[in-house]
Amino acid sequence: MKNTRALLWMVCAAACAPAALAAQPEPAAADGQQPPPFSASQMAQEKARIAQGRQAAQARYAEAEKQCWQKFAVNDCLRKARLERRAQLDVLRQQEWALDDLERAARADARQRALRAKQLEAGGAADAP
Repeated sequence: MKNTRALLWMVCAAACAPAALAAQPEPAAADGQQPPPFSASQMAQEKARIAQGRQAAQARYAEAEKQCWQKFAVNDCLRKARLERRAQLDVLRQQEWALDDLERAARADARQRALRAKQLEAGGAADAP
């Protein structure tokens, strides 16, 4: 029971970390645009952390599965191990979705800025004789 509580605490702490980083106020950029909450390197680090967490969850499940086969109530033990793995992977999946949303928003913002710059350039070229 203590291991389950500790595991839940770690999962909750990991789930709240990206939300806390994203909730921090960002300074305004010179052109009035907000900078992205994560840089490309930070996003890559977060994706790597999520991948490591996924691998760790799979490794814990494999170990729990081996231990379950040594018990009398194998099916119940396997069910509990699957539930724990699913809970861990669900948290990681939600973090990955949030990170993907940030990446999509950053790409869309960059594309909008590029289009605005192109329109201004085209408008300036049309005005010149």
